[in-house]
Amino acid sequence: MHRTQSTAILLVALTACGRIGFDAVTATTVDGAATDTDSDFDSDGDGVPDSMDNCPTVPNPTQDNEDGDRFGDACDPCPPYPDPDPVIDSDGDGVSDMCDPHPATPGDSIVMFDGFDIGLPSGALVNGNWSIANGIAVVTGALNTFATVTFAPPTGSAETIATHMTLDNLIGSSGRGGGVVHQWDQATSGGAACVVALDDSSAPVYAIVDDATNNVLTSDSVAVADGTAASLVSTRTGQSYHCVSTIDTMALDATDSYTSPTPQIGIYTRSATAHFDWMMIIATQ
Repeated sequence: MHRTQSTAILLVALTACGRIGFDAVTATTVDGAATDTDSDFDSDGDGVPDSMDNCPTVPNPTQDNEDGDRFGDACDPCPPYPDPDPVIDSDGDGVSDMCDPHPATPGDSIVMFDGFDIGLPSGALVNGNWSIANGIAVVTGALNTFATVTFAPPTGSAETIATHMTLDNLIGSSGRGGGVVHQWDQATSGGAACVVALDDSSAPVYAIVDDATNNVLTSDSVAVADGTAASLVSTRTGQSYHCVSTIDTMALDATDSYTSPTPQIGIYTRSATAHFDWMMIIATQ
C-alpha cells in the first residue's frame, strides 16, 4: 500500500465511474475566478487543490494510491498495479489491460476497489474477526470457520472479483485456505470459490470449489504452506467460472450449478489466519 500526491496532468477517461481527463494547470471557471496560476483551485471539492490532487475530478480527500503510480485509486484504470504511460486500454472501456478480464471486448468497469487504507470497505457484509493494520485487512481465523468480506454482486453479464492475499496460518487438518468467492450465502456457507488451500487430505491445491457441497470442481497441485502469497482473479459468467492466479501458470475453468438465494461476492478464508492487501470488483455489461 502506498500513498502519493502527483502533479501529473494526464488522466484517462473512466466514463463508467465518472472519471474524466482533466488538465489541472489550465483550470478555469465561467466567471474567470480560477486562472492558469490558481494553485488552490479544487475541481472536485475534496479539499485537495488540483495542483496536488492525484484525481482532480473525482473526490478522494485521503489521496489513497495503492500502486503508487500517477493515478489515485479513485480514478485509476487499474488500482493495484502501476500502469504504463500511456495507459494500454485495448478496448477503450476505461479498465486498462492490466486489470481488464476481457481486454479485447469493451463493457467492463471497476465498481469497487479498496486498499484497506482506513478500514474495511463501506457497505460490506463482514463475518469473522477482521481488523485493519498498516493498510492491510487481517483476519484471525478459527478451526472449521469461514470469514468473509462480501458485497451484493454487480449487475451485468459477468462479474469479476480479484485480490492479493497471504495465508499466515493454516489451522487444523481439514480443508483450510482462502481466496475469492461468488454466490456466497452467509446462512449456509455455500458458494463457488477460487482458492489456494490445503484440502481435506492436506494436499496443497489451487482450485475452484463448491462450498455448498464441499466438492472440488477443478484443481492443480501447487506449493501451499504458512506464508504462501498469491493474487487471484475469478470471473463468473452465468454458471461458468474462470480463475487465474500468480501461484500457477494454469488458468482454471469449471461449471457449477449452485445458486445462492442471497448471493454475495468477495474475499474469504476457512480455518486460516490471513491478510489481504486489496480487493476489487469489476462488472461486465
